[in-house]
Amino acid sequence: MEYETEEQQVEALKDWWTENGKAVIAGVVLGAAVIGGWTFWQSSAEKKTVAASDAFSQTLEAVNSAELDTALTLADEVQDDNSGHLYATYSSFAAARIAIENNDLDEAASRLEWVVDNAPQDDVKVIAQVRLARVQGAIGNASEGLSTLPNSFPDSFIGLVEEARGDLHVLAGDAAAAREAYQAAAESDYVANREGLVMKLNELAEPGDMDDSSSESTS
Repeated sequence: MEYETEEQQVEALKDWWTENGKAVIAGVVLGAAVIGGWTFWQSSAEKKTVAASDAFSQTLEAVNSAELDTALTLADEVQDDNSGHLYATYSSFAAARIAIENNDLDEAASRLEWVVDNAPQDDVKVIAQVRLARVQGAIGNASEGLSTLPNSFPDSFIGLVEEARGDLHVLAGDAAAAREAYQAAAESDYVANREGLVMKLNELAEPGDMDDSSSESTS
């Protein structure tokens, strides 16, 4: 898909974020369950978990109310008090989301960079790298975004990473590299929006590919 203006790139980023936002909430629920079970018998750790959970809940409320300054302040508090905690990571994700919705991509990039540097789990770091790469692409730094994408990751992330790589190659004007990345994503078992991915592949199909498809359809 070609983006003629920066505004279109930002809107595409917002749509992607909305489409994939449920993964963050699911991760919060799972992470909270794991953390809660692990720290139940440790009173001091449990108190920190409850405090971090409350701060995160307040951050989400601010996000849902579109209160950018409040969300960023609360996210900062969670980071300062619980930097190695999953709640700090998810608070930063939430702050990045509202920053994107308010077209403050530099702020979103800063929040996501923090997650990349401080995520307590490798899979969370991969998600942060993909989201940061997309923000960098929307800012106009497609090459930087390509460098941000992880080089190694579990197979379950192939679709997520390679589709992002394809989108960034499109922004960089490299259609051949974009097709290769989209194809790699399409061959994975998990793709968030397979129909949308197929559309991207079709838009980048070479003339010969289209001719072959036409011949097959008329034979």
